[in-house]
Amino acid sequence: MKLQELLKKWKQKSIITKTFVWFAGILLFLVMLTALPNIHTVFGFERPQIILAQSSTCRRARTGDPRDPSLANIPYLISPRHTLLLSNKPKLRWNSPLGVKQYTASLVKGDKTIWQTTTEQNETIYVGEPKLEPGVEYLLIITADNGKSSQDEEASQQGFRLLPTPEVGIVKAILDNQQLTDKNKALATAYIYSGFGLKAEAIDTLEKIIASGIKEAALYKKLGELYSETGVYVEAEINYLQGVKLAIAAQDIPEQAQISTALGELYVEIGDEKAAIKSFNQARDSYRTLGNTQRVKELNLVIEELKSI
Repeated sequence: MKLQELLKKWKQKSIITKTFVWFAGILLFLVMLTALPNIHTVFGFERPQIILAQSSTCRRARTGDPRDPSLANIPYLISPRHTLLLSNKPKLRWNSPLGVKQYTASLVKGDKTIWQTTTEQNETIYVGEPKLEPGVEYLLIITADNGKSSQDEEASQQGFRLLPTPEVGIVKAILDNQQLTDKNKALATAYIYSGFGLKAEAIDTLEKIIASGIKEAALYKKLGELYSETGVYVEAEINYLQGVKLAIAAQDIPEQAQISTALGELYVEIGDEKAAIKSFNQARDSYRTLGNTQRVKELNLVIEELKSI
């Protein structure tokens, strides 16, 4: 069996599993919504049709091999990219090449620059003027004083859009009615964002949880997934590796298996077969310990195909 066919079947199974999890979550959200008095009247829509993360068939905005030396010199976009947004005043972030002292951030709508600012930092907040419009795709372009631009990355699907207005009401209603506190509420918020395709805000929420001192493998795994989905492979690799490290320290074998598998898939995506084999071997060993013979067989096939390349 060809490697691409094998990985395609593997990913299809992963998508089915994730879809089931999100479907279960969505059912829970709908139950919450029906418990709210007259919510559909308040927000002016019929029973909601929830928009999940953008289709897996979309081409990702790939940053390429995280260890490519040339990538470090490019102010490639970190966030927002390939995402929907809830806020019309998003945080804008990009890579910070060594030695760069000033950046120009430009927001483009179609072929027209609608906003521009300069900063010495590798992030800024969009001020909200002109106001962003739902249904319109925007592109952030960063130009550094080293002559490099985020456009040098030559990646597709770097743009972002606002979440459609009806779905905004649904998300806010769910968030306002969470019966959770502190870490659990923040974590649930991140997963809600992710389920609605609000990847940038999910990433920001998870990173704030980690910055508060909470270091758990599941947090880094989810961050790795989100960065992989948005095509920022540099950050995806960093978070997956940290997730594996924490899972090993906690002797959490299921997390070790899942994160190692995701890391292997990332390495296949960027064409590093040697690193992919190493990660898949680690995942296979974890699944073997768990007694999951089906996963062991599937990983053995993937590993053998990679070795034949």
